[in-house]
Amino acid sequence: MAMCLLLKAFHRLTALSAVRRTRLCHPPACVLSRAMVALPSVLFPKRSDLSLPNSSWGSEMMRLYEHYNGQCEVETQGGQKQRGLWRRLPSYNRSLKYATGGAYLSKIIQSKARFFTRHIRDPGAGFEYVLFSNKEEKKCVCIFQAGHLLEGFPGHVHGGAIATMIDTVTGVHASLIAVPVMTANLNINYRRYKKNIL
Repeated sequence: MAMCLLLKAFHRLTALSAVRRTRLCHPPACVLSRAMVALPSVLFPKRSDLSLPNSSWGSEMMRLYEHYNGQCEVETQGGQKQRGLWRRLPSYNRSLKYATGGAYLSKIIQSKARFFTRHIRDPGAGFEYVLFSNKEEKKCVCIFQAGHLLEGFPGHVHGGAIATMIDTVTGVHASLIAVPVMTANLNINYRRYKKNIL
C-alpha cells in the first residue's frame, strides 16, 4: 500500500515537472520561499551574521555599535518604530553560499573558499568589524577591532590588515551607491616611525 502511494506521488511529481518544462516558466517567489521554509534546516544551515557583537568586542567598539545601530530604527511621534537613515550591513564568510542556488554551487565551486576578512573562526583573533551605511548621505562607517593575529610590529596592527579594511569599506560603499566594483588600484604611503612614539 505504502509503495503504491509512493509511486503515485512520484508519478504526479514527474508529470508536474513535465508541465513546467513545456511552459518554460519559473514558479512564483512565494512558492519557492514556502518550499524553502519546509525543507529541513540540515540541508540549509542557518547562516551566522558575523557583524553582530560577540564576547570579544571591547567596550569602545560596543559603544560605537550601539550608537549607529540605534540610528537604524527611529521612533515616530506615535511610538511606532520606523527605519532610520542608517542600515547595518550583515556580513558572512561567503557570499556565493547564500545566493539563489548557492547552497549547491558553493559545494562545487571552491567549497573551502572564504572571505579574507572572515576566514578566522576564533572570535576576536582576526578582523572584528561591522559596517553601517547611509545611502541618503552617501556615507559608510566601519567599526573595526583588530585581533592578535593581525599584529605587525609588536603592539601595532599590520599595515596590510589596515589596507584590507580600507579596501573592504571603500569597495562595499562604492558597490552600495553605484554598481558592484573590484579594486583596481590601492596606494598606501608609509612613514618612518619616530622612536619616541614606541
